[in-house]
Amino acid sequence: MRAPPALPLPPLLLLLLLPLISSSSSFWPPDELSDTITCSSLSIDPDLKSYRTSVSIPDTYATKFDDGVFAPIFSSLPLTSSNSSVTLASIFVHGLSANANEYFCNGLASAPSNVLVVAPWFGDEQCKLSEWVDGADSSDTSMSTFWNITNWDRGGDASPGDTTPSRYTTSFDVLDAIVLALDDAKTSGRMPNLERVTINGFSAGAQLASRWALFSSYANLREELSVDVRTVVADGSSYVYLDSTRPDSSCTSLEDTGVDHTCETFSVPSDAGSCPGYDEYKFGLDLSGTTDSVYMDPFDDESELDAAVAAFLASDVRFIFGDEDVCNCNTEGYANAQSSVCYPKDTSCSPNDYGGSLSGVQCCDTYPDTGSSNALATDCESLLQGSNRLQRGLNYIGHLERMGAGVEHGVFEGGHDNAAFYASDLFQEWVYS
Repeated sequence: MRAPPALPLPPLLLLLLLPLISSSSSFWPPDELSDTITCSSLSIDPDLKSYRTSVSIPDTYATKFDDGVFAPIFSSLPLTSSNSSVTLASIFVHGLSANANEYFCNGLASAPSNVLVVAPWFGDEQCKLSEWVDGADSSDTSMSTFWNITNWDRGGDASPGDTTPSRYTTSFDVLDAIVLALDDAKTSGRMPNLERVTINGFSAGAQLASRWALFSSYANLREELSVDVRTVVADGSSYVYLDSTRPDSSCTSLEDTGVDHTCETFSVPSDAGSCPGYDEYKFGLDLSGTTDSVYMDPFDDESELDAAVAAFLASDVRFIFGDEDVCNCNTEGYANAQSSVCYPKDTSCSPNDYGGSLSGVQCCDTYPDTGSSNALATDCESLLQGSNRLQRGLNYIGHLERMGAGVEHGVFEGGHDNAAFYASDLFQEWVYS
């Protein structure tokens, strides 16, 4: 016998239940992941539901928190899956816009079939596991990591949420957790042929990756793993200098000095007093004022810091820079190229204090990653490293060589463009072979 039709819910009860009914979908998409143009253009489902997974974050700092914490990630396969064809894993770390979905789609489009592709999200919103992972148990009380201030690019503490405690974990711990999960996939036999994990950081992601490579014992191999670890860095706005010197003023001209730029002269800045924070972390190794990263606490011990620096100089860290990432719209006296390199049409970038315009187009220093924002850091600490991203990167190579590192570096054709970085011959060689 057919069941009688269900009676409609009373309007008041329906209103009370509506937040519960819609809670699993109301979170998606968060603002930082709402631009789906890149994924759609690559014929990848922009909802990315089948790629949204997680990695558990251990209670390393003994907060005695009973409920779980996870890092939201996109991954071409769950890190707990079994697949003998995977030989390489490539981790794509997004920039300041936290558009991890676009980085994942660009990475997925660039990768051969033997590569596991992962993109963590260092987002500004917190969610439940059931809101992030399709089909997850709705009764699971795990909450995601998130950063409501931009300190994740230096390994900063995750923000405390409504239920998660303060100082539970950091962005460095998220990268550690991903590497350890992949190492476990190898040692457990689930991915028996996995040989290498490569962390690829672009823009603000380059800042995070290069700093993680310095301080993580898994990145600099102070702790042995069953997989090799490589870090590839591109187009950061600043780097950690390993002593108190900075490039000579002859190395920081207010113009594009080209891909052949080199710097061999470093000294303590004569005007250091006018920029007292220039050697404080995140720009240098003065950790005395570092209070927003529990990960950094052990490095107050000078012997621990010295050991990390020595291991970093011997580790597998490589750099690639965009040959047209040379624009600066907010430093007085900077000479921008009078061409579409710094004035790309159909853009309107701000702030633009000193870049002016060309044929009605405003100066843009972060194109094509954005056609609306000028994001190059122009604080005194960053300007002591160079006047544009390409110059800062090449100056940093000179610094590392001076410190004794045999560092590999090169360039790709393009501006501030993560897709061009991933598609470049050098990236393909270093990450996928």
